[in-house]
Amino acid sequence: MKIYRNMNRIIKLTISILLSLFFVTTINAQAPANPIRWRVNVKMTSATEGEVIIKSTIDDGWHLYGMKLPKNGPQPTEFDFSASKGVSFIGDLSASPAPTRYHDSMFDLDLTCWSSAVTFRRKFKVTDAATAVVAGKIRYMGCNDQNCMPPKIETFSKKVIVKK
Repeated sequence: MKIYRNMNRIIKLTISILLSLFFVTTINAQAPANPIRWRVNVKMTSATEGEVIIKSTIDDGWHLYGMKLPKNGPQPTEFDFSASKGVSFIGDLSASPAPTRYHDSMFDLDLTCWSSAVTFRRKFKVTDAATAVVAGKIRYMGCNDQNCMPPKIETFSKKVIVKK
């Protein structure tokens, strides 16, 4: 009887360990925590003008949706610079390289996206050197062939250093 109880405990322990390993493996096989990463820098191009440079790094197999998408589709990539102070922006945001256009069967829409690194740029003029900061939010969404991450918001704030 004692041997039966010990065998029963060993079997339960073995099953518990195997189930634990299965769940850990399943969790680790899910999407990476952050398949799309952002880096924001500010570069002065003259004593009074500069450029904000926003680089996105995208993991292999993932894509970042474009900035102009049809309604009823995924979240487009959007930039909000309204938290900036002491600067006025010149022109629109540009992206390099241009996004790729394709037909997405999941949304049944023609969409644009980037599947590798992309750099966004926007020029600005300093209006108050003492308070100059480029700040805002990036709202974006990414997918791979198996799943999509929910729309995310990345905030940024970069002090503008004006050399005298």
